[in-house]
Formats: sequence, C-alpha cells, structure tokens
Amino acid sequence: MKITQYPYPIWPWQVSQGFPWPRLQFFHAPDPFSLDNGEILPDLLFAFEEWGQIGKGLPILIFHAVTGDSHVTRHTYQDNAGWWDSLVGYGKPLDLHQYHVVSLNVLGGAMGSTGPHSPAPDGHPYGGRFPQITMFDMARSAKILIDVILDGREKPLVVGGSMGGMMAFAYGALYGQTIRGILTVGSPIAHSPWAIAFHTVGRQAIMTDPFFNDGNYYLTGNYPSQGLSVARMADMISYQSPQSMDAKFGRLYQTPDRDEFQITSYLRYQGKKLVKRFDANTYIRLTEAMDHFDLTEKDLSALKSVPVWMVGITSDQLYPYGEIRQHASALREYGVNVRFETLHSSWGHDSFLVDSAAMGKILRRFLYTMEQAVVS
Repeated sequence: MKITQYPYPIWPWQVSQGFPWPRLQFFHAPDPFSLDNGEILPDLLFAFEEWGQIGKGLPILIFHAVTGDSHVTRHTYQDNAGWWDSLVGYGKPLDLHQYHVVSLNVLGGAMGSTGPHSPAPDGHPYGGRFPQITMFDMARSAKILIDVILDGREKPLVVGGSMGGMMAFAYGALYGQTIRGILTVGSPIAHSPWAIAFHTVGRQAIMTDPFFNDGNYYLTGNYPSQGLSVARMADMISYQSPQSMDAKFGRLYQTPDRDEFQITSYLRYQGKKLVKRFDANTYIRLTEAMDHFDLTEKDLSALKSVPVWMVGITSDQLYPYGEIRQHASALREYGVNVRFETLHSSWGHDSFLVDSAAMGKILRRFLYTMEQAVVS
C-alpha cells in the first residue's frame, strides 16, 4: 500500500539531502519478500517518484546507478535538480509532455527503500545483518511496486545507466514480455574482474575503517566515513579517463605552495561529498550485487522477447567500450534484438550523466524508434 510519510528514523546522510523531499512517495509491500539466497525480508518499503503524464503517457522506468536515488529530475522549479535533470523534463529529450516517468530507490538503497539502515524485526537497524542481495532480487522487488503504479495499462520502456542498466537487464530477463524495450548505458551483462577489483578495494576500505563495527555503526554516533571516502576516491578514478583527467587537471597544483595536486584535491572532495549523502553498508551490498551479476544462457534467451539498446562509452575505463560492444555481440548470438550505440565523449564512465548533448541524441533516437514500433 502507498503511505504518505516515511515510517523509519531519518539518518544524517538523508538529512543532508533534504529527505524526504517534496513529491517523494512511499510504498509498503503487502507481503514478506523472499531473496535469491533463501532469506526473507519481512518488510519491504520503497521510495519512489513520478513525473509527467501520470496515468496517460507512455510509461518509462528509470533505474539509478549505485550511489543514485529516485530523484531523476525536479518536479517544480523550486526543487533541487535531479541526477538526470538535463535530460528529463518538459521540452527535454525525455519530454514530460509525452511520458509518464517512474523511478524508485532500489532494494538495499540508502534513500528511503528497505536497506541496511532499516529496522530489522528486533527494532534495531539491520546494519551488517542485512542479507546479500542480487540484481535479480532488486528487479523482482521493483516489479511489485511497478505493477501497482502502472496497473497493467501499458508496457513500459526501461532505461538505466551503469548499475541501473544491469538492473534493466535483470528486469528484462525476468519480465521481458511485460516491457516494450530496454536502453542500457555503460552497463555490462557480466561484471569483469577489472570492475570487481575496484569494488573490492572500496569494500575493504570501508570494512577496515575503525568505526565500521561489522556494519553495526548506526547507533554508535560514529560512521565509517574515512573508509567510504576512500572507496569513492577509488571509484572516481575508474569513472574517468586518463584524457579527461589530463584535460581537467593536468599537473596543476591546488595551492600556491604546491603541496597538493588539483587531482588529489578533487578526489578528496568527491570522497567527502559522498560521505555526506550515502551509507557505507549500502555501498557494500549494492557493489556485491553488481560483482555477482552474470547473465546466464537462460537469462540471455529470455531477453529475446524485448528490443535491447546497448550504449558503449568511448572513454569508459570501468566498462570499456570494447567490452560493452562485445557483450552486445554476445546477445545477438543468442537471438536478442540488439542495437548498439556509441556515446562519443571524453568524460569516462560518467559521460551518461554529464555529457547531456551526446546522451540526449541517443535518448531521443531510442524513444523515437520505440514510439514508431508502438504505432506500427
């Protein structure tokens, strides 16, 4: 059922984001939720948002990246900008005059949905006791909410970048007959050792922080902030390209006395910034889910029922362009209707978030093609 107020304690990283922000909605699933590992979550809560032609326009589901949330774009001019504000809005590539956009904070997330910060059956936060989850758990749980919101009226399009694209693949493998098409950006069909390595460093940094306390830090007043900051710094290296770092920072110094490079200052800033808006336990659980993501032959065959667009980013260091193109070829070999697009950008993995002009062109082509398919 939909509820109007967030029923749990609000944590510091949520406060810093103005949580719960205007137009944020909540949905409490009516039944316990079974995970792939056999464990059961007795309560399942989702934070979600809707925009545009609600109940009338073609539905579009947008799944967020690992440190993202449901706030894709602003609802009014007074709102804080969303993480895809330049692409989703009235008159923008994903035009809210035409579409009904839905986004949710994923299972395990830090901004309103059930996750490690949520109360366990004993009333205390799950913390380190929160079970491991999979991308398929995240997709299956999302379907519960999506069925309620859309009520079977129209098949939606599914869009996601990075982790959001992996969740889109999982959703398509499970529910391909219920959707019109998938667009993934910088998203593999299996996590590579290279990507797993970055996440391993990040989790290790968190778990060796003196305040981690096996993940049970919520009621201590001390958070593993340094560990999460280092994890983010490592990730930011993988999100950019050598060329973009050279263009943005070169060997320039941050201070006149030349005791710190600009790139060093930038990484420190990004680490501190994430600490203010994210939860370390969520980082652990979501990156574990990403690392274990690997579509099976059965999953690939199931995707035959839905058109798939895959976008490779030319400067991506985390999921290299050649890897994404190879994964698109693998889908074709299984008979999946795949279209491969290239996002020409120098800004690395984050290009789908920051290069609005290039990403907007691809998004417009995808939406136009999918609409034409609906008409025909």
